[in-house]
This record gives sequence, structure tokens and C-alpha cells, in this order.
Amino acid sequence: MLEIKENNLIQFTNLVNECCDVIEHDLVEKFLTSSHSFFNNETPLEEFNQFGVEKILRLLYFIDIGEADTFENQIN
Repeated sequence: MLEIKENNLIQFTNLVNECCDVIEHDLVEKFLTSSHSFFNNETPLEEFNQFGVEKILRLLYFIDIGEADTFENQIN
């Protein structure tokens, strides 16, 4: 279950929309709930709840320009 801190729903919705601009829609939930080394192996959702959107938006930018992987820590 996704937990968003109180009073952050609009900001979270805006973040999800930003994710949808860069990542395939059906992978956004997985992206938000998967650990990533960009966040010291925490999830983007944990990053959002602790520090806000700035670092997540930076990662999305790097993903968009091909400089970062969406699921860097995933083993195939």
C-alpha cells in the first residue's frame, strides 16, 4: 500500500504525472516503490515522503535523456 504524508496528495499527484511523461504508465507504480541507488537504495516514494520531489525530478530528467536507468537495482 502506498502511504503519502498528509497534505502532500496534490504534490504526489503532480509527481506521478511527471513520471508518466518519462516512464511507461504501467511501470510508474513499480518505479515509485522500487529501491534505486540514486536514493541510497531507498525508493522514490520514501524519498518523496522524507525530502519532497526535487531529487526525484532530477532522476526523471536523467532517465529522460538516457543518462540513468529507471530500474537500476533490478536483477533480470
